[in-house]
Amino acid sequence: MTKKMKRRIMIYASIGIGGAILWSIIHWVGWRRITHEFLSLGALGGAVFFLNAVLIFLLWALTWRILLSSYGVERSWRELLGAFASGYTITYITPSANFGGEPVRIYMITHGFKEQTKEATSSVIVERFLNMGSAILLLFIGSVYGLFTDRLSHFFRWGLFGWASTGVLFFAWAIVSFRRHYPWMTKSLGILARLIPWRGYLERATVWFERVEREIDRAFSPRRRHHTQLAFIPAVLSSILYALNPLIFLYFTAGTVLSVLDLSLIFALSMFLNMFLWITPGGLGVVTGGLIGIFALFGIGKAAAVGFSFALKLTEITYVLFGISYMLTHGASRFLHRSVERIPEEVQ
Repeated sequence: MTKKMKRRIMIYASIGIGGAILWSIIHWVGWRRITHEFLSLGALGGAVFFLNAVLIFLLWALTWRILLSSYGVERSWRELLGAFASGYTITYITPSANFGGEPVRIYMITHGFKEQTKEATSSVIVERFLNMGSAILLLFIGSVYGLFTDRLSHFFRWGLFGWASTGVLFFAWAIVSFRRHYPWMTKSLGILARLIPWRGYLERATVWFERVEREIDRAFSPRRRHHTQLAFIPAVLSSILYALNPLIFLYFTAGTVLSVLDLSLIFALSMFLNMFLWITPGGLGVVTGGLIGIFALFGIGKAAAVGFSFALKLTEITYVLFGISYMLTHGASRFLHRSVERIPEEVQ
């Protein structure tokens, strides 16, 4: 069996598993209750929820645009949004957490030519780093609040705090290291590669991390530091707006107003869910089930959790449809059915 066939089987199996989980949830909660919660959002609530989703998408793209500009890559907003949506689409349908579509994004923004591939690749690496940092910042705030609430078990609250603290320390250490031009990730992996038996994997990872460190180090150089700091602003704003999604939905459907600390904790738990349970395309079924558990901690019913999940999926599908449309009209439809592992070979 070829690698391509194995991957197809894995994707089809994950779709089947996710679909079965989602069907079980709908059967358990009741589709009438779910429909009632979803429709309770109303026209105004739906418009506000969708507008928030559009603003998040635009802020993600703005972060990337600022970084592209620092590398001398200038594109129109139409090209930028189309390339970003194309990458988002591949990432979304890939059963892995938050990564997968970056090579497609690079290919689309460079129009398949190699002249600016290096610069585009560098901008994507730094953009992912900044968005990860903004999410970790909110994640840490939520985990700190989690320590002082009885909504979580003792084990889970400290586990969440430990995970978030590790992320903050990693991000802070990375920034300090890059500003001092010390390649600590590459050196650490190099040491591990000499100590453990499966060194081949780590040696290949070392080469990749070396490139990542080099590009992020360049982003913090005096020449590009201003652009990097400026790009971090829309990255943080996009995370804040994403954290507001539950507030918008619950306010318009039930008049419930969640506190800032409650929102930060929901965001932290959702991040944990997306990071470790994104095992089906689009988190099909799995994320919906996780949201039921998260919302239950705040006394919010199952139907509301599923209704919120459907509203969120609807906005995400809008991004995906835009990405598919852009790829179909720009000669890149093959990326929709070709193994993601093959794409970097065409980009590089």
